[in-house]
Amino acid sequence: MSFTVRKINDKPRGKKMWLTRVAAILTIAQPLFHAAARLKTHHDVEKKKRVRISILKRSLLIMIAVLISLMLLASIGKAMMSVRNLGITNIISIAGADLPKDNNGYTNFLLMGQGHADHDGKNLTDTIMVASVDPKGTKSTVLLSLPRDLHLLNTERMGKGKLNTMYRDFRSYLIYQKGLEPEVASIDALQEIANELSRKLGINIHHTVKVDFIAFTRAVDTLGGIDIDVPYDINDQEYPNETFGYEPFVIKAGPRHLDGETALKYARSRHTTSDFGRSARQQQVLGTMAHTAKETGVLKDPAAITSFMKIMSENVETTMTLRELIGAAEIAQKLDRDSIVAMQLNDRNALYDYIIEPGGFLYTPPRSLFKGASVLLPVSIPEFPVTWRQPKAFAELIFRNRELYLDRPVISILNAGGPPGTARKLGTELKRYGFTVSTIENAETEKIDASMIIGAVEPDEIVKKVGKMLGMPLKPSPSDLPASQKERITIILGRDYRYTPLQNLIKNLLSNPTP
Repeated sequence: MSFTVRKINDKPRGKKMWLTRVAAILTIAQPLFHAAARLKTHHDVEKKKRVRISILKRSLLIMIAVLISLMLLASIGKAMMSVRNLGITNIISIAGADLPKDNNGYTNFLLMGQGHADHDGKNLTDTIMVASVDPKGTKSTVLLSLPRDLHLLNTERMGKGKLNTMYRDFRSYLIYQKGLEPEVASIDALQEIANELSRKLGINIHHTVKVDFIAFTRAVDTLGGIDIDVPYDINDQEYPNETFGYEPFVIKAGPRHLDGETALKYARSRHTTSDFGRSARQQQVLGTMAHTAKETGVLKDPAAITSFMKIMSENVETTMTLRELIGAAEIAQKLDRDSIVAMQLNDRNALYDYIIEPGGFLYTPPRSLFKGASVLLPVSIPEFPVTWRQPKAFAELIFRNRELYLDRPVISILNAGGPPGTARKLGTELKRYGFTVSTIENAETEKIDASMIIGAVEPDEIVKKVGKMLGMPLKPSPSDLPASQKERITIILGRDYRYTPLQNLIKNLLSNPTP
């Protein structure tokens, strides 16, 4: 018997075992990797959302401060006009002038705010807001904030660029290229921005006001401060500071003497109370300033009057006359502080993530197309090139059909035979247009042929108006539809439903278009 002795090569076998073990480890760890990736994605999305919300909060606070400054300075102007020993009451009437209105009876303003005169971005209007007031009907105010990075690809007179640079650049052009005096150039620039946004949004903006926020604090300080009876403790740990961060603002209930800076914080702070709970404090500050001016007789002091005039001349630019400014302040007193609709054009449109918010009609194009700059453009899918159809439709709804938002109806969307996915598609768009949609699901009822809209109460003009917009008849509720699926407005999609973008349906509400 013979034996063959061969050498056993252990190395390949060892390598094979190592690879097998690695593969096994990777197989076990794969779910962990996926979970970690999902966690990171969720974290990034949430971080992005928090940043966006913080920007929105700061913008809204600044916008409200613009309104406060406008009303306060107008009231000061009216008080100054009432001082008879100045000899100027013969020049101008104390009464405010009537303001222009559109066909709905609304007066529309463009409000812009900028930092201090010595700020690095002098003449950059980083707060831009369209405000529409209805002093007689709903006594409401509708606010639409436009982001500073909104890029205008074309304008009639101002070229192209970011919205927050338009005033600065066009004003400089008028001064250095056209030879206009700075004061004339400023008013022309303010008016042209209003004209351009009127064209973009499809509304008539009657006047523009630009306010430097230092005006408010200086006015209060010139009065020697104001005495305020603070109705409740305020503990705001997220008051925005000048470095785009936050600082605490704490004030206890009770009688307090406030200087200009503290009065501004008191009027602007919105934490501790609701988003618009500070409106009462703003009215309180306004009334207190007028009372202080009257009781102290400070407006009879030539030095104080000179100071106020300087504040207004250095920190407020407007296309309104003084009488119109006074008229605006008088209108402000008639408005209902609980009837405020506040919206903002933004990029939370669910195109790239699940985040969707009212006003989500913008997107960020590749920076390479704009020399590395981060800009925002209107979403124009499916229309190209970029159009303003969606922002214009949004403005049509919130400004001219404001009762749909003042009423704050809750909407339920039920699919009872419509194409799959259309209920969610409609719900997403309604959310983008600022409506509250609580339910999107299949109807727990028999399939229906024709779409319909039903209301929780009869008659309901709001339900009728939504039905008119969507082209759906108002009908009684199906007998087998459970109450748990119904809301103030319930939209039921039938076999006939075909999704149509809201931008194409707004025309259904245009029985009396406004120029």
